Amino acid sequence: MSTEYKKVRFFLFANSYSTNKIAIYLKEKYKGRKLEKSVIKLSRVLNFQQKQITDFVIFDVKPKCPYRKMPKPIRTYLEIEKELLKLSEEKLDEYSTALEDYQGKLLTPAIERAAGNFLVDIKNDNRFQKLFEDMVGSAHYDYYKVAYKYSLPTMRIVPFILRLIN
Repeated sequence: MSTEYKKVRFFLFANSYSTNKIAIYLKEKYKGRKLEKSVIKLSRVLNFQQKQITDFVIFDVKPKCPYRKMPKPIRTYLEIEKELLKLSEEKLDEYSTALEDYQGKLLTPAIERAAGNFLVDIKNDNRFQKLFEDMVGSAHYDYYKVAYKYSLPTMRIVPFILRLIN
Protein backbone atom coordinates (compact mmCIF):
# COMPACT_ATOMS: atom_id res chain seq x y z
CA MET A 1 0.00 0.00 0.00
CA SER A 2 1.26 3.44 -0.87
CA THR A 3 1.63 6.13 1.75
CA GLU A 4 -0.99 8.29 0.02
CA TYR A 5 -3.49 5.42 -0.01
CA LYS A 6 -2.91 4.83 3.71
CA LYS A 7 -3.42 8.53 4.50
CA VAL A 8 -6.67 8.67 2.54
CA ARG A 9 -7.86 5.40 4.06
CA PHE A 10 -7.26 6.58 7.62
CA PHE A 11 -8.81 9.99 6.92
CA LEU A 12 -11.98 8.31 5.61
CA PHE A 13 -11.99 5.85 8.49
CA ALA A 14 -11.66 8.63 11.09
CA ASN A 15 -14.58 10.54 9.55
CA SER A 16 -17.01 7.65 9.39
CA TYR A 17 -20.13 6.80 11.34
CA SER A 18 -18.82 3.30 12.07
CA THR A 19 -15.60 4.60 13.57
CA ASN A 20 -17.50 7.05 15.72
CA LYS A 21 -19.61 4.22 17.13
CA ILE A 22 -16.58 1.98 17.70
CA ALA A 23 -14.65 4.76 19.49
CA ILE A 24 -17.61 5.64 21.73
CA TYR A 25 -18.14 1.97 22.59
CA LEU A 26 -14.48 1.44 23.49
CA LYS A 27 -14.27 4.59 25.62
CA GLU A 28 -17.43 3.69 27.52
CA LYS A 29 -16.54 0.04 28.08
CA TYR A 30 -12.82 0.23 28.83
CA LYS A 31 -10.54 2.46 30.87
CA GLY A 32 -6.76 2.67 31.23
CA ARG A 33 -4.73 -0.35 30.16
CA LYS A 34 -7.78 -2.29 28.91
CA LEU A 35 -8.62 0.59 26.56
CA GLU A 36 -5.06 0.55 25.25
CA LYS A 37 -5.24 -3.21 24.66
CA SER A 38 -8.56 -2.91 22.82
CA VAL A 39 -7.13 -0.13 20.63
CA ILE A 40 -4.17 -2.37 19.77
CA LYS A 41 -6.60 -5.13 18.77
CA LEU A 42 -8.60 -2.67 16.69
CA SER A 43 -5.49 -1.54 14.84
CA ARG A 44 -4.65 -5.16 14.04
CA VAL A 45 -8.18 -6.06 12.95
CA LEU A 46 -8.47 -3.07 10.63
CA ASN A 47 -4.82 -3.00 9.53
CA PHE A 48 -3.98 0.52 10.71
CA GLN A 49 -0.90 1.76 12.50
CA GLN A 50 -1.30 1.44 16.24
CA LYS A 51 -0.24 5.05 16.87
CA GLN A 52 -2.89 6.38 14.46
CA ILE A 53 -5.68 4.47 16.17
CA THR A 54 -4.39 5.31 19.66
CA ASP A 55 -4.18 9.02 18.85
CA PHE A 56 -7.63 8.98 17.30
CA VAL A 57 -9.54 6.88 19.86
CA ILE A 58 -7.83 7.82 23.10
CA PHE A 59 -6.62 11.38 22.42
CA ASP A 60 -9.28 12.47 19.86
CA VAL A 61 -6.66 13.53 17.28
CA LYS A 62 -8.38 13.90 13.90
CA PRO A 63 -6.29 13.40 10.75
CA LYS A 64 -6.03 16.23 8.24
CA CYS A 65 -7.59 15.93 4.81
CA PRO A 66 -4.96 14.62 2.37
CA TYR A 67 -6.60 16.36 -0.60
CA ARG A 68 -6.56 19.89 -1.92
CA LYS A 69 -9.54 19.13 -4.15
CA MET A 70 -11.44 16.07 -3.06
CA PRO A 71 -12.70 13.64 -5.74
CA LYS A 72 -16.49 13.36 -6.10
CA PRO A 73 -16.81 9.74 -4.84
CA ILE A 74 -14.88 10.59 -1.67
CA ARG A 75 -16.90 13.78 -1.11
CA THR A 76 -20.05 11.70 -1.53
CA TYR A 77 -18.82 9.05 0.92
CA LEU A 78 -17.98 11.67 3.54
CA GLU A 79 -21.32 13.45 3.07
CA ILE A 80 -23.21 10.17 3.58
CA GLU A 81 -21.15 9.41 6.70
CA LYS A 82 -21.89 12.90 8.04
CA GLU A 83 -25.61 12.33 7.46
CA LEU A 84 -25.42 8.93 9.18
CA LEU A 85 -24.01 10.67 12.26
CA LYS A 86 -26.74 13.32 12.16
CA LEU A 87 -29.48 10.71 11.80
CA SER A 88 -28.12 8.64 14.68
CA GLU A 89 -28.09 11.78 16.86
CA GLU A 90 -31.68 12.54 15.85
CA LYS A 91 -32.70 9.03 16.86
CA LEU A 92 -31.28 9.72 20.32
CA ASP A 93 -33.42 12.85 20.62
CA GLU A 94 -36.63 11.66 22.23
CA TYR A 95 -38.65 14.44 20.61
CA SER A 96 -37.51 13.61 17.09
CA THR A 97 -39.73 11.69 14.71
CA ALA A 98 -36.67 10.04 13.12
CA LEU A 99 -37.15 6.96 15.28
CA GLU A 100 -40.62 6.31 13.90
CA ASP A 101 -39.80 7.49 10.38
CA TYR A 102 -36.72 5.39 9.81
CA GLN A 103 -37.37 2.42 12.11
CA GLY A 104 -33.70 1.65 12.52
CA LYS A 105 -32.83 2.07 8.83
CA LEU A 106 -30.23 4.79 8.55
CA LEU A 107 -28.28 4.28 5.34
CA THR A 108 -31.04 4.94 2.80
CA PRO A 109 -32.18 8.19 4.45
CA ALA A 110 -28.54 9.26 4.82
CA ILE A 111 -27.92 8.66 1.11
CA GLU A 112 -31.09 10.59 0.23
CA ARG A 113 -30.10 13.50 2.46
CA ALA A 114 -26.57 13.57 1.06
CA ALA A 115 -27.93 13.53 -2.50
CA GLY A 116 -30.28 16.39 -1.65
CA ASN A 117 -27.38 18.35 -0.12
CA PHE A 118 -25.53 18.25 -3.43
CA LEU A 119 -28.53 19.59 -5.37
CA VAL A 120 -28.81 23.30 -4.68
CA ASP A 121 -30.41 26.21 -6.53
CA ILE A 122 -32.76 24.09 -8.62
CA LYS A 123 -36.08 25.89 -8.97
CA ASN A 124 -38.01 23.39 -11.10
CA ASP A 125 -39.51 20.51 -9.06
CA ASN A 126 -39.57 18.04 -11.96
CA ARG A 127 -35.94 18.74 -12.78
CA PHE A 128 -35.00 18.43 -9.10
CA GLN A 129 -36.80 15.08 -8.81
CA LYS A 130 -35.03 13.68 -11.88
CA LEU A 131 -31.61 14.90 -10.72
CA PHE A 132 -32.34 13.65 -7.20
CA GLU A 133 -33.15 10.13 -8.41
CA ASP A 134 -29.98 10.06 -10.51
CA MET A 135 -27.92 11.41 -7.62
CA VAL A 136 -29.28 8.83 -5.16
CA GLY A 137 -28.23 5.99 -7.45
CA SER A 138 -24.83 7.56 -8.04
CA ALA A 139 -24.32 8.25 -4.31
CA HIS A 140 -25.21 4.67 -3.39
CA TYR A 141 -22.69 3.36 -5.93
CA ASP A 142 -19.97 5.81 -4.83
CA TYR A 143 -20.47 4.98 -1.15
CA TYR A 144 -19.87 1.27 -1.59
CA LYS A 145 -17.14 1.83 -4.19
CA VAL A 146 -15.11 3.95 -1.75
CA ALA A 147 -15.82 1.64 1.19
CA TYR A 148 -14.61 -1.34 -0.85
CA LYS A 149 -11.59 0.39 -2.40
CA TYR A 150 -10.28 1.59 0.97
CA SER A 151 -11.42 -1.48 2.96
CA LEU A 152 -13.52 0.64 5.30
CA PRO A 153 -15.97 -0.79 7.82
CA THR A 154 -19.61 -0.12 7.08
CA MET A 155 -22.28 0.03 9.76
CA ARG A 156 -23.26 -3.59 9.03
CA ILE A 157 -19.92 -4.98 10.17
CA VAL A 158 -19.40 -2.87 13.30
CA PRO A 159 -20.85 -5.61 15.57
CA PHE A 160 -18.40 -8.14 14.09
CA ILE A 161 -15.47 -5.79 14.68
CA LEU A 162 -16.53 -5.23 18.28
CA ARG A 163 -16.75 -8.99 18.84
CA LEU A 164 -13.23 -9.44 17.46
CA ILE A 165 -11.90 -6.78 19.82
CA ASN A 166 -13.60 -8.21 22.92
